[in-house]
Amino acid sequence: MSFLARTLGAGSVLLVLAATSLAHEGATGVAKDRMDLMGDMSKRLKDISRRLSANRDLAAIASDAKAINEIAPRIPPLFPQGSDKGITDAKPAIWDHWNEFLADTNKLREETTKLAALASSGDARAISDQYRTVAKACIACHDSFRRGKADKL
Repeated sequence: MSFLARTLGAGSVLLVLAATSLAHEGATGVAKDRMDLMGDMSKRLKDISRRLSANRDLAAIASDAKAINEIAPRIPPLFPQGSDKGITDAKPAIWDHWNEFLADTNKLREETTKLAALASSGDARAISDQYRTVAKACIACHDSFRRGKADKL
């Protein structure tokens, strides 16, 4: 698979994530806080995808990867018990499988650490491969713990 095809494939995943942003209108409290935080991560992932697609400014990917890495441990506290009401994308599975949820956020940290380290290498293929691994970590968590669309419960 070509570098461009791999990068575009990962970018299309991010477009799906961005499409849900309109569904977040009306969210309040901790649900809004976590949606805003996830939105920041999504923006940073899109910026990384653009750099990879252009094969330019690859070293700058490190700052976005580090920012995502710093966001990851802030995710679990934004999911207190009872915050699955109202406008939210959170599935009840988060609280039913809390340890798996924590493992997913730790996986995100591990993979973004690797991405930040690779960014300075200039090796576009390795950076792109690691970016896809980061995107897969996001997707795996979303598949298990996020509704496809914000629902009003």
